[in-house]
Amino acid sequence: MSQPLKIVITSANCFTAGLLIPALKAKGYYTIGLIRNPQTIESDETITNWMNNDKAKRALQDADHIIHLSGEINSKKEAVYIQANKTSTQIVAEAASVGKARRLIFLSYPGADACSKNLYLRYKGEAEKILSAAGKEAVIFRCPIIIDSPDKPSRIDTLFISQNGKAIPVIGDGRQMMQPVYRGDVVKMIVSALEHGDPGIYELSGPERLSLTGFVQLVNQNPAVKIRYTAPWLAKLLANFIKGLSTTFVDILLNHADSEFTPATYKKFGIQPTSLTTLWSRRQ
Repeated sequence: MSQPLKIVITSANCFTAGLLIPALKAKGYYTIGLIRNPQTIESDETITNWMNNDKAKRALQDADHIIHLSGEINSKKEAVYIQANKTSTQIVAEAASVGKARRLIFLSYPGADACSKNLYLRYKGEAEKILSAAGKEAVIFRCPIIIDSPDKPSRIDTLFISQNGKAIPVIGDGRQMMQPVYRGDVVKMIVSALEHGDPGIYELSGPERLSLTGFVQLVNQNPAVKIRYTAPWLAKLLANFIKGLSTTFVDILLNHADSEFTPATYKKFGIQPTSLTTLWSRRQ
């Protein structure tokens, strides 16, 4: 009997990995999760402190495929963006370049560009270049804001859901357009990319175009939900003082939330895009 293919997943304790690992195991893959701090996750094997661990490097070298989920979108320190988005990718690429992995699958962001003034986009852009030069088949999905289902909302979902009738804080005037993608579709795309499709960079946005206000109304299932808008200049100022809010993330929400739905991406990997409007209309 042949041995199952080994899949190494970085940041294996993130929301996407939480859906991905069971899907991979159901397909018969052997999963090795790389995380920073000790935590119980569903992978067959778990390695902690992975960025400074020789065992993790050996696992990356021995992997049949690598799924790189590491990244940071909201930090006040450039060093954090470098470590999470660029350094982690260098570790993956260096190990893969001398290892047996056939494919490297990476989640990036629309507009990723090594020359961008936005730190998140800059280091995602650098990461794309690093993986593309690793000498392996790199499949890169540029995902905008990723949304979950109403029965299992993630942090980004609950951020926009009213608590006890309180107003939802929104950065900007709410007219920023967005094409959020369903996390379940992202997971299906990753699993499919292990066996199908060509290497390259793919835009992976959802099929529905919403304003930020429209999105808030959707996840609350309430067109009259209270919203408190914060002027861009004030949001940028407050980001210097509010813990958990960075000027980089404010810039993403104000100027880089939009993306483009590309049906060809879904067709290439045999996935049917999910309507978030339909999905969230089931919220009780």
